[in-house]
Amino acid sequence: MNSPDGRECGVFHRNKRIALSGKRTSTLYLANPQEQNVEQIEVDGCAITEGRRCDWLVRLVDTPSKEEIFVELKGTGISDAIIQLRESITKLSVQKNNHPKRAVIVFSRNPMNLTDIQIQQVKFFREFRAKLIMAKHNQQILI
Repeated sequence: MNSPDGRECGVFHRNKRIALSGKRTSTLYLANPQEQNVEQIEVDGCAITEGRRCDWLVRLVDTPSKEEIFVELKGTGISDAIIQLRESITKLSVQKNNHPKRAVIVFSRNPMNLTDIQIQQVKFFREFRAKLIMAKHNQQILI
């Protein structure tokens, strides 16, 4: 995937462990034990350069599902992260309502209560067929 100015924003690899991090923010690790081919796309400042956007998009290339994993790295601004993920899915998802998706918010401190999170999870699934996941800083999730 290229940026609006032509720069390459994605890299393909088969690493067993993929670290997604940002400047002064959290880190998420994706476990890839099958060493599937994935495209890791830098969204913020590359694939999307204007407006609200998440930090990373990882596309599973080898799987029939072609799942997309959108990741926003946050310290605490969960409500803002939800907006950023929603905008990024709308702009970058190959098929907004057909391909399975995960929208992951990585946080160091979660100020939202469980009910608010559950409401957002239902909305994300209805709108994008996406599973909204809350992950703690340095957590590892399985691809």
